[in-house]
Amino acid sequence: MIFTLEAKKRTTTKKSELNALRQQGMIPAVIYGKVVESTPISIDRGIFMQCYKKSFNELTFYEIELDGAKHHTILKDKLIHPVTRNILHIDFMVVEETAEMEFEVPVKYVGEAAGTKEGGFVDIVQRTVKITCPARNLPEEIKLDISKMNIGDSLHIKDLPEGKWQYKDHADVALVVVHAKKAEEMPVGE
Repeated sequence: MIFTLEAKKRTTTKKSELNALRQQGMIPAVIYGKVVESTPISIDRGIFMQCYKKSFNELTFYEIELDGAKHHTILKDKLIHPVTRNILHIDFMVVEETAEMEFEVPVKYVGEAAGTKEGGFVDIVQRTVKITCPARNLPEEIKLDISKMNIGDSLHIKDLPEGKWQYKDHADVALVVVHAKKAEEMPVGE
């Protein structure tokens, strides 16, 4: 998922100036990377929060428009107020399209496990996987079909589809398991 945000350079550094900026509905931020000098910026809080709330379950890129140039970035860090839970500061890191990077990508489980019809239940052990690849080859999600799983079956990293990326986790790490329902205990005789 890619969102576009307009940013303005900022010269505010004092705490009072940053608080005034926040009261105007802006979030102080910084954009940095190998090809971009670290630059203090500010972005509109309302627009950012709309994008941020939509991106909870997905890997998200932010196109930062600054002085007529677009920078392809990821949200690297954020500072959150401990009481109000408002975002106080954001770090955006510029991602070069050709650079090999590590990403955490959601796994989408597709289908209904055959074992659920036999009384079992699906236990999702891991909802994301770590991969390395250039940013241009990054999938939004990785799909894994669980429809042929019976009670006692499990799927691992090695069962995920191949692509233009490498999995960081060990091939034997379990992702999903179909368990049998726990047998009801028999009442103890008197």
